[in-house]
Amino acid sequence: MKTDFLADLDLTDEERARIEDVGDALQVTLAEPFTYKHSKLDGERTLTQLHLVKRVKGKHMKAMDKAQGEISQGLALVAALAGLPSHAMDELDARDMDLVMELVSPFLPKSRGTGTP
Repeated sequence: MKTDFLADLDLTDEERARIEDVGDALQVTLAEPFTYKHSKLDGERTLTQLHLVKRVKGKHMKAMDKAQGEISQGLALVAALAGLPSHAMDELDARDMDLVMELVSPFLPKSRGTGTP
């Protein structure tokens, strides 16, 4: 995930201010921190930021295969890029979801039109 593509995204100044390039990742400060359990054996964790790796690999893209629906696939990709379980994204606030979905949108499958190529 390269940061030069950020210039092409439709983001507000407030949204851009919440994104920081930290080398190998984009750090996104959440408007609404959330709490989740990594596993049944773990205690609760609170996230105030998401760290999304910029180098998208096949393993990240494969995470989308397990999800059905466009939003679920996008959130599965976000979880994989952040190194989080996919169920953690269930707690992501809609404003934060909108921002991270915009960040990962270049990597999501494109809808294909009907007709001849």
